[in-house]
Amino acid sequence: MFSSENFKPSEIEEKVLEFWEKNQVFQKSLDKTKGGKPFTFYDGPPFATGFPHYGHILASTIKDVIPRYQTMKGRFVRRRWGWDCHGLPIEEIVERHLGISGKKQIEEIGIKKFNETCREKVLEYADEWRKMVRRIARWIDFDNSYKTMDRDYMESVWWAFKQIYDKGLVYEGRKVLMYCPRCETPVSNFEVAMDNSYKDVEEETVFAKFKIQNSKFETGKHTYFLAWTTTPWTLPGNVALAVGEDIEYVLAKSGNEAYILAKNTAEKVLGSEPNSKFSAEGGSAFGGQILNSMKGSDLVGLEYEPLFDVPAVKNNKTFKVYPADFVSTEEGTGIVHTAVVYGEEDYELGQKVGLPVVPLLDEKGKFNDKAPEFLRGAYFKDADPTIIADLEKRGLLFRKEKQTHSYPHCWRCGTPLFYNAIPAWFINIQKIKKDLIDSNAKEINWYPEHLKFGRYQKSVESAPDWNISRNRYWGNPIPVWKCSKDCPPIVIGSIKELGLSSNAFYFTRHGEARQNVLGINSCYPEKEVYDLTDAGVGRANKLAERLRVQGGIDLIFSSDLLRTKHTADIIGAALGAPVATDERLREYNLGAYNGSKMEDFGQAFPAETRWTNAPEGGETWTQIQERMTGFIKEADKKYQGKKILIVSHGDPLWLVQKYYGSERPYPGYADAFEISMGIDDLHRTYIDEVVLRCPKCGGEARRIKEVFDSWVEAGSMPFAEYHYPFDQKEVFEARLPAQFVAEYIAQTRAWFYLMHVVSYVLFGRAPFENVVTTGTILGEDGFKM
Repeated sequence: MFSSENFKPSEIEEKVLEFWEKNQVFQKSLDKTKGGKPFTFYDGPPFATGFPHYGHILASTIKDVIPRYQTMKGRFVRRRWGWDCHGLPIEEIVERHLGISGKKQIEEIGIKKFNETCREKVLEYADEWRKMVRRIARWIDFDNSYKTMDRDYMESVWWAFKQIYDKGLVYEGRKVLMYCPRCETPVSNFEVAMDNSYKDVEEETVFAKFKIQNSKFETGKHTYFLAWTTTPWTLPGNVALAVGEDIEYVLAKSGNEAYILAKNTAEKVLGSEPNSKFSAEGGSAFGGQILNSMKGSDLVGLEYEPLFDVPAVKNNKTFKVYPADFVSTEEGTGIVHTAVVYGEEDYELGQKVGLPVVPLLDEKGKFNDKAPEFLRGAYFKDADPTIIADLEKRGLLFRKEKQTHSYPHCWRCGTPLFYNAIPAWFINIQKIKKDLIDSNAKEINWYPEHLKFGRYQKSVESAPDWNISRNRYWGNPIPVWKCSKDCPPIVIGSIKELGLSSNAFYFTRHGEARQNVLGINSCYPEKEVYDLTDAGVGRANKLAERLRVQGGIDLIFSSDLLRTKHTADIIGAALGAPVATDERLREYNLGAYNGSKMEDFGQAFPAETRWTNAPEGGETWTQIQERMTGFIKEADKKYQGKKILIVSHGDPLWLVQKYYGSERPYPGYADAFEISMGIDDLHRTYIDEVVLRCPKCGGEARRIKEVFDSWVEAGSMPFAEYHYPFDQKEVFEARLPAQFVAEYIAQTRAWFYLMHVVSYVLFGRAPFENVVTTGTILGEDGFKM
């Protein structure tokens, strides 16, 4: 009889999980449906830089329910976990771990050491994620996860970049971008908007007085333009004032001074001074009157005295009044102080009229040696009181007041951002914006439905060009090389294009052997002779024909076990290629388990333990990987211009794939694949050491320093996880677009949008058909967890 006392749901759940694992129920569901029509599902790769939380659990539940339902309908739903490995989150963790801060100290200890530490730390919390995924009963291939730091994944991103570049959609330019002085790199607009990284802060705002030099409005008094700013630290960089040509302005006198400002701001600005009785109709203002009124166009060209002495910004265009469409009278005085470097609209005006672009802050947000001497070395957010006090002392401060306003902060480290005009690489969104909007309308279903023509379409309509470069270290290096002359850049789209190896390496597992059918372990020394089955011979002959059509093979190297030698001899005879054996290409040495059943070894040595634990008399995965890659590298140095086929076994070849970051599945019988040699790791500093020959001038070309924004990698996930187009080309193309993708609502402006951009440029269509969004689970502090 049912009793609540003996009903323990958690124990029941654990028993179900144990049953699934012991009987490999998830894998059996895949095997059962492998002949069914594919149902493609994209899973957004998380950062493994912290513990999973309820927000992840919410999305994970939805990602599990839909694939299970489609599996029940007979569809084949491939589910593979992925990790987002690059970017600022892990760099920030590693800086704290190493006790350093900033790019200067990173370069002092060495980029290589820094990146190696990032690689070690990046999956530190992977086991916690595994526990969460298991405990919520989510079915997914966690062990065979793809990682954005894998060489194959990175190479696919290179390929995509070159395709986009060749389509004329990539450019290098200088733009005003949000910049984080803690991370010392620009931050994309959508990153700041994604989780609403604007925070309300209370700060001192000021009305500054700019003394007019050549006023045509004679007052007999010192006459000033009044301009308001919420960022007093930008005032030392002032180079111009902006007005609206059609806005009406007034000249009002007060005591020994007179001020110019917009008419409909005058009462608020001047009348709020204590004891004033300002009247826009001509009444008193500080005991004075409105002397004149004029259009903004009448002010254009007037000159004024700079607030600070900054020789670096002086030329014949500076410290004048210019017309600008962005000027309004909703806030301030209708006159906008312009520093060019520290605002998007300021920069556009500066470029239009030829104002100098001179940053006064260094990469850490401190005033540099071009700034006024009393500010040099001061952090920009700490400089406001000093600047305000200096203006007040010199009679150039009209008023200061506390005000709460919204200010952008870095979405990763929480540091206040500032706009900075820096060189960067961009994808031109403006050229494809209309196509993206049309694609959304025709190809994508959204849930909730209002996102389709609401938030998503509006975000695309207002999207700026995508800043894809970061001035950082732990990321996928942008594959652009430049020489010292003004030659076109060299853009690389594959490892092979680097030309670091003249050999082509192909790898294949032996054909099916009798021990495979029997489920018996057989390594060296062979206790029983297991030759190829008839099916194995047939596959070997088919592979030989396929290789012949592709141009043949020059050299074949094989393991010295019978099943690999037999496979190699069949291919060698068909292609006229010599066959040699090498013991380094042997099967996994299972020691005491040689000749036993495969399942016995599997139970005694789970896959996750094999990297460091060896059976008695056997070897670890790490040792296998070392002997396999050692042979490959030796052969690559020994030969030049050869097509080399290596015939080995499943686990050793799988470990070679893992070493080179391959996204291919476990090797099949007599199924050859290619791996490019010449460089094991594409990260800095390895790739920075590669020097290319400029095809135009013959000089040395070196890689630019920037790495990709990690969102480029996230947007490339649909094809990069397959190592497309270098591997599994037909598989990916048959599964584009995905039928289902789900993440929390903020990814509408981020991952969903960026996948759409990349997919449309590369493949001419949206990458997914149906998008499901969740809400955002908040922590106890009311903010996103």
